[in-house]
Amino acid sequence: MTYAEADLIATIEQLAGAELSTLPQAQLDAIDQYHAGGTDAVDCLIPHLALTAGMTALDVGSGLGGPARQIARSTGCNVVGVDVTPAYVDAARVLTDVAGLTDRIELFCSDIATFEPTGFDAAYCIHVQMNIADKKAFFAGIARRLRPEARLVIFEVCKRDGSTEPELLLPWSLDGTDSHLVTADELRDTILSSGFASLEWVDESDWARQWFEDFGRRLAGANTPAALPALLVEGPTRMLNFAVAVATGAVTIHRGVFVRAPSG
Repeated sequence: MTYAEADLIATIEQLAGAELSTLPQAQLDAIDQYHAGGTDAVDCLIPHLALTAGMTALDVGSGLGGPARQIARSTGCNVVGVDVTPAYVDAARVLTDVAGLTDRIELFCSDIATFEPTGFDAAYCIHVQMNIADKKAFFAGIARRLRPEARLVIFEVCKRDGSTEPELLLPWSLDGTDSHLVTADELRDTILSSGFASLEWVDESDWARQWFEDFGRRLAGANTPAALPALLVEGPTRMLNFAVAVATGAVTIHRGVFVRAPSG
């Protein structure tokens, strides 16, 4: 199982040498966002969600809840997050409580296929669909939970057409059995066939490549063990292989903005 980490809050506190409640927001933000680009990527996505106070966004694959908290703080909206890994949801709830955002963020351990609430004003997923085999069912499930004309924003990893599979271990797969990469064109076409129309489709690979270079320098200079790779099984190796895959072009990072097409 790829996402096998447990006791994440205790691990964060042990690595930081301090209780969670005493850690500054910037330090927590560096830990709780499990994707290329970190908080910078979420900042790029926020304007495309078109959220305002009183709206509710759906975070699909919410992980440790970092993007949900960042989006709620930045926009004043409410966020509902779903993730299939119980330990991640448990840790996300604790982190959200420490951040003082439990009144605006709800987190559930659920698959999108069985999650019942509908009528969301926007949805987003960040580095999620690489683990999804049936991508059409996945995105159709998101579409059914959005109000008409609501936006879906994605920031996702794709394989480059004709390239070999990236070297394992990877953040989303330890042995390759749960890695389901497709090309950017295949991913976009699948989303379009799942009840969405496209507003924007951008290759952000160069940006992600630069972010990984800067991230490596920040880790080397920060002299702190409380960084995201340290929380994960084989974390440093997985992040390094991901950075190499982006740098060599084995994978691409694409940002997409879609709108739920009217029913019928």
